Amino acid sequence: MNTPLIAVLKVVAANALQATAIATALMLTTVPVVAIAATQCVLPVADGGDIAPSPPSVTGTIVKVRDRQLTVQTRAGAVHRTIVNDGTGLWTVYGGGIDETDLKVGQHALIWLQDCAHVGKTPQVAAVVQICSLAAEACAER
Repeated sequence: MNTPLIAVLKVVAANALQATAIATALMLTTVPVVAIAATQCVLPVADGGDIAPSPPSVTGTIVKVRDRQLTVQTRAGAVHRTIVNDGTGLWTVYGGGIDETDLKVGQHALIWLQDCAHVGKTPQVAAVVQICSLAAEACAER
């Protein structure tokens, strides 16, 4: 038998097997990461949509409105400051846009932070602010 030829064929086969294993591993790890990234943050849209939004980052009652910042207190008593800027979507939970001047103390609010971030160091920028009513009315249970 031709020993050098067999040795070369073994090396080629081992390299092909290793390349296939690496390609398979990359496919198996990339697909779930892409799927998770695609579904990780879903912001609500003004008039509803086909896809349910991610849970709000902050839910509570507005206790202060000043200088493009909302201070919201949760039921648990935690207080969070949130920045409202020109890119922040503002509307009621029923749809219908509102102006920043419509935000008042006592209103119940649901706030999605940019990239659906969890509450951390405040203030954080709001991507979407929904209020339950222009009056100080609690949100209906969902």
